[in-house]
Amino acid sequence: MNAKSALAGILLPAVLLPVCASALAAKPENGTVISLRGGTLERLDKNAWREIAQGQKVGIGERLRTGKAAVAVIEMPDVGRFVMGPGSEIELGREPKDFTTKMNRGALWMQTALPAGSRAAISTPIAIAGVRGTAFSMVFGEGEKAVCACTCSGNIEVTSPDGRKVGVPKGEYVAIDAGQSVPAKAQASAPVLEKSGTVFDFCQACHVVGGKGKLKSDWK
Repeated sequence: MNAKSALAGILLPAVLLPVCASALAAKPENGTVISLRGGTLERLDKNAWREIAQGQKVGIGERLRTGKAAVAVIEMPDVGRFVMGPGSEIELGREPKDFTTKMNRGALWMQTALPAGSRAAISTPIAIAGVRGTAFSMVFGEGEKAVCACTCSGNIEVTSPDGRKVGVPKGEYVAIDAGQSVPAKAQASAPVLEKSGTVFDFCQACHVVGGKGKLKSDWK
């Protein structure tokens, strides 16, 4: 399966919940699991995966994974919100001013809320998607075979291991297959989603649920 077909085929139903007061009050080095549905969320603790529940804290640099049908929403103070799709495994960033989260597999949606001068990124074996300021972005892939990065608001920049870069403005995506260079430019997301009949239902800030890629009328 190539990266373009991967973009068309992922359907992750979930509802993004508001940030709870406990997340806002958390210490800078800690995040909070503000929502968990459809299965389990685990973290690696002393070389063993241990289940954690909604409302628990997660620390910078921790490795997390979701079950086959689980969706987890994690709030990191001064960074933003992460949504882990089913069957995903990540390692949270370690540097608050340059918060790079590694995604080993699965799908990860990020809404940044960064202080001035800070940046955040999602790193995969194939490419890195970086953002400054405020943006909604999503990265997903098939391990070391393919990766896609898209955004519905703001702008992100995707960098390949050889240093090639491409900007991805709102409403567009870039797909990269292993061993291939980064495309010259990003493409519009909606036509691909409309043709496939699926949409990222868990990105409800901008897409109509089950709307075949249709954006909400008040989407900015």
